Amino acid sequence: MKVDAVLTSEKPKIPLPTLSQINADRITQLANQYWSPQTEDSHLPYDAGIVESIYQAEILGSNFSVRRIMMLEFSQYLECYLWPQYRGGEATRAHMMSIIAFLKKPEHFPAFFEQVLRASVAEDQSSRNMREQTALLLFLNHCFGSMEVQLCRDQVKRLVSLSMWISLQEGECCLYTKRPEQP
Repeated sequence: MKVDAVLTSEKPKIPLPTLSQINADRITQLANQYWSPQTEDSHLPYDAGIVESIYQAEILGSNFSVRRIMMLEFSQYLECYLWPQYRGGEATRAHMMSIIAFLKKPEHFPAFFEQVLRASVAEDQSSRNMREQTALLLFLNHCFGSMEVQLCRDQVKRLVSLSMWISLQEGECCLYTKRPEQP
């Protein structure tokens, strides 16, 4: 049928980058200098200014562009640079917001969750734009909505009032407060 031919010849709405474009990209060049596993022997030492620069130019500067965040994910920025250098309570705002931009399964979640909570209620909001505030609130909303995930539940349950726990059905309450079995 001719309809099938038309459907298969459609181009994607967002053109995919070529290999030469990926290699020439600023993120790839920084990854090769600082965190790429393929260039591990020649890495420059950790530089908080790089985290700030990437956050300002590639995340905040691109208005949290999915394409730029995907480039960072592809370069293993979170796993190889952000998490290994993250120190709860000492990390900069740019470091924290960079992690929020594409957070999946953090190892340092308790300290990170605490820092996000503090940032979301900080009185000095002059340096925070609406996109950052939205990202913070969405992250917290996802955590509160993910009570079935042990990592989230351990942090969130201490913030939820007793009256909210009481209003849960008995099965839900037991499910959320049950300790995992030890092997």
